Amino acid sequence: MSRKRTENGSESGPATSHVPVDRFGFLKQEHANSPERFSKSKTTSSTDHDREERKVRKWRKMIGVGGSDWKHYVRRKPNVVRRRIRKGIPDCLRGLVWQLISGSRDLLLMNPGVYEQLVIYETSASELDIIRDISRTFPSHVFFQKRHGPGQRSLYNVLKAYSVYDRDVGYVQGMGFIAGLLLLYMSEEDAFWLLVALLKGAVHAPMEGLYHAGLPLVQQYLFQLESLVKELIPKLGEHFTQEMINPSMYASQWFITVFSYSFPFPLALRIWDVFLSEVKLPFEKLIHALKTFPEDAMNPDTLLPLAYSIKVSKRLEELTLEYQKTNAKPVQP
Repeated sequence: MSRKRTENGSESGPATSHVPVDRFGFLKQEHANSPERFSKSKTTSSTDHDREERKVRKWRKMIGVGGSDWKHYVRRKPNVVRRRIRKGIPDCLRGLVWQLISGSRDLLLMNPGVYEQLVIYETSASELDIIRDISRTFPSHVFFQKRHGPGQRSLYNVLKAYSVYDRDVGYVQGMGFIAGLLLLYMSEEDAFWLLVALLKGAVHAPMEGLYHAGLPLVQQYLFQLESLVKELIPKLGEHFTQEMINPSMYASQWFITVFSYSFPFPLALRIWDVFLSEVKLPFEKLIHALKTFPEDAMNPDTLLPLAYSIKVSKRLEELTLEYQKTNAKPVQP
């Protein structure tokens, strides 16, 4: 299977000219949450095409060749960058921009040959677990469907390399969807270093707590989510309490996979763009609704502006401190 090239010259994603797939590479007949269902129109007008071309030109000017102007532009016009990211990164530039935002490009340049060493010369205690889970990662995407095909091999290499690089974390199943998402937009080595940047914290706070024993960061996020629901949507919070619904029943997978698995793909991409810089039902139906959202609620152009309008950053910091204080381990005498 051939692979396309991104703006930074790295390989990413499959060429899918001989199978009926949507624009992201998911098989149309099998992918229940096909991205095309969440588009405003099945066809692209010349006006839409022209608008997208103008958007791409703006982004290329902002990034510079291979990302050479990115840091300067971010320092000079941070509000412009933030606004453009919230509107969605052009798909043809997404892989490069994710690397620039996350700091993974710098990690790659500072560690030549390290990825190859990890893949070829090191062994991992997690290899059998990784092999077992490979076929469960985006099974309806053509790039990952073929057993031992290029997609599955790349996914195995990235996950194995990380399990060696950070033996304290090793491998946890949710990592596969993050690595798989990255591989659709960049090369193996680029995907590996972006995974490192996320979990070890190259630019942002480290997220390795998602995968440490006991999933401490997941537990913190669930606590924050439950508190915010009760504060911002009290009727919903009360209904959850009455039905004995807690966030771990529906949201754990959101956090473990960083929204790359449970959400429609276009929405997951838009969430990732931003992530890197509401029901009266009985218990069973409530859980189902929280795991399978209605189509109109999943349009990123509708949902994300609504999310941006809810100001929670300060409250999240307060809840983090509250959670850490509540769950602090007593000092041993």
